[in-house]
Amino acid sequence: MSLYKVPFDFIHEEKVFGGYLSLRQMLYMIASAISIGVLFIHIATVIKIIIFFCIVGIFMTFAFLKIGNIYADKYFFNILKYICRKKIFIFER
Repeated sequence: MSLYKVPFDFIHEEKVFGGYLSLRQMLYMIASAISIGVLFIHIATVIKIIIFFCIVGIFMTFAFLKIGNIYADKYFFNILKYICRKKIFIFER
């Protein structure tokens, strides 16, 4: 049986929901809607609202903002992987 290498490109996302939103974007929108649960914590109302809008802002940024050709969530995870990876330090004099 012959094996052929097939080039593939996963940069393009298929718009599943109404032709406008991809699955990744829809999951971030659902997560931001679920963050309403923050409003049921027993702390001051102003703090609840600030936390809620911060969470919604982060999720919406991850869903829709593109930095270059990369969405913000992938960019953020690449930064986290860079910070958390094992580094090799070479000390020379």
